[in-house]
Amino acid sequence: MKTISMIYNNRENWPVIEYLKSNLESIFEKYVQVNNVFLNELKEHEIIEGDIYLVLFEQMIYPLKKHIKNFNNVVVMTRGISRKYINEIRNIPNNTDVLVVNDSYESTIQTTNTFYELGISHINFIPYEEKLDVNNYYSDIKIAITPDETNMVPKFIKTIINIGYREIGYDTFIKIMQKQQLSYKSVNRNIIKHMDDIVEPNATFKSNYLNSYLKSEMLNKIIFNSYEGILLTDSDYNLVYSNEKLNKTFNIEDNNSEKNIKSFMDIEVFKKITDMESKSKFIKIHDENYTVEKNNVMLMDQIVGYSIILRNEKDIRELEISLKNHLMKKGLFAKYTFENIIYKSNKMLQLIKLSKKAALTDYTISIQGESGTGKELLAQSIHNFSNRKDMPFVAVNCAALPETLLESELFGYEGGSFTGARKNGKVGLFEQANTGTLFLDEIGDISSNFQSQLLRVIQEKQIMRIGSDRLINIDVRIIVATNKNLEEEVQKKNFRSDLFYRLNVIPIEIPALRERKEDIFLLLENFSGETYSNITDEEKSAILSYNWPGNVRELESATNYYKTLDEFPNYIINKLTNNSKKYILYDNTYYILEIIKDNTDRFHGIGRTQLTYLLKEKGIKISDSKVRSIIEWLNTKGYIETRKGRSGNRITQQGIDYLDKF
Repeated sequence: MKTISMIYNNRENWPVIEYLKSNLESIFEKYVQVNNVFLNELKEHEIIEGDIYLVLFEQMIYPLKKHIKNFNNVVVMTRGISRKYINEIRNIPNNTDVLVVNDSYESTIQTTNTFYELGISHINFIPYEEKLDVNNYYSDIKIAITPDETNMVPKFIKTIINIGYREIGYDTFIKIMQKQQLSYKSVNRNIIKHMDDIVEPNATFKSNYLNSYLKSEMLNKIIFNSYEGILLTDSDYNLVYSNEKLNKTFNIEDNNSEKNIKSFMDIEVFKKITDMESKSKFIKIHDENYTVEKNNVMLMDQIVGYSIILRNEKDIRELEISLKNHLMKKGLFAKYTFENIIYKSNKMLQLIKLSKKAALTDYTISIQGESGTGKELLAQSIHNFSNRKDMPFVAVNCAALPETLLESELFGYEGGSFTGARKNGKVGLFEQANTGTLFLDEIGDISSNFQSQLLRVIQEKQIMRIGSDRLINIDVRIIVATNKNLEEEVQKKNFRSDLFYRLNVIPIEIPALRERKEDIFLLLENFSGETYSNITDEEKSAILSYNWPGNVRELESATNYYKTLDEFPNYIINKLTNNSKKYILYDNTYYILEIIKDNTDRFHGIGRTQLTYLLKEKGIKISDSKVRSIIEWLNTKGYIETRKGRSGNRITQQGIDYLDKF
């Protein structure tokens, strides 16, 4: 059950409040609970609970900013007039002045505008404002219209047309239904009945809803759920109708009759279909085989459209389902995204920006980084950010497999092609990754012979199974990773230069953890969870000063050690040898010295103002006086030198050596 919070300024017109509530309940029945909320009764920061926030006027939205978490679910109510009163209003003589009276000036204006929007323009509607009702201001007017507020109509009015309380508009009900997925049969029936009872300016909205609903209800029972893809077009191949199967085949998100079918078909497929006579034809669509049947839709002797039926070959469809299940069971998919990468350092920010740009291409990516920096995490994130995110992600550690096994794993083999081979052969990882991404980890460890085979596959985009004489076309995006310096390996002739340049199209280097110490505590908190608050300042100092040769993987292992034994390994804690290192944790000395180092050149350093600004960019809140005291301390230690004028603060060699300890 969904909750609708109806929001009013106050309780002053309780009969209207109750009427509107019953209005909602009669449409949505048991599927909603309606609560009344009054702005003048809310506490300053009280949060209104609800799945939908229904307000009477747009002006009420701003005061709600302190009380609503999700403004996407705010709906401004529209109001309609009962159809039975419209003719009486239309019969009023031309150019007659008619007073419009309601319980608030906002409602009066809204009611007045509704009449004009309905096309009733032969009458001069005059909104009634009580404070102007002096000195016979309205005395010449003889007719008034009011939505059941007759007690507010001035005494001198001779004729009162009471149009009753204004109903909630059907477009309001439809918006609520769509936002909260309340499209039940009874709800749609109630809305359609409501449309017949009231008059609203938004006739197009009503027409579109009715046409859409009626068409979907009739067609759903006949062809929408068919296993065949069904497409109806006019004579110019503009889309008239497509069923669910067809929509999935061509990724059609909305049924728009003004859309030509070539907008969602490959030009080659479109040409084959339009060139067809009224018969069946065999066509490949998205690398799947379909029989396509096309028939003319005739009006007497005139072709007015075409019906096109697509049938996917059963065996290919079953193979696709079987392959998908097989891949999921083997874990051949990427579960990590960029949101799983924990960081706040500028180096990682720039790396992720570069990785996202690279992800949107199909170029080969080479990820370099020390062991434990998260190369596969980045590779999976790139895949899930790419256009291939819905396709397989296949990862293989090249260093973990001997050459002969690596070849059969990647390329596959035919049955009986070697001793121990499966009877029916095996599909290789290149084929399993087809249309997706193949991640080759530790690529620097493959043999020179396999380097030659891999180069040919990348160049030709074809593979051949072991024991086969048939080439198989593949469409695979390749990401490689290594902890070796491949350029040095090329110079040592351990790695082919031509393969290196094929793989190194977009190189991405993940910095070591010691090069992005701003991220250490974020990672530590993530790995340690609730136990993070138990870690002492001394332990944090030791963690920050440690060099982390095993990078993030080592930090995670050390944290697991802590969660089990309530202490960090001795090789980490013993690194804390003197009290001066605590200064790094408590007073952000490390970050300040690092910024000074990054901004030191031959002639210039960095001033205190710019230093404070860069610290704030890193998320470090520190006062100017604290920065000054740390700079003085660094000076006394000989880690920096401060010069007057534009030279500012510059790091010394002693300061560089001090940073290198951490």
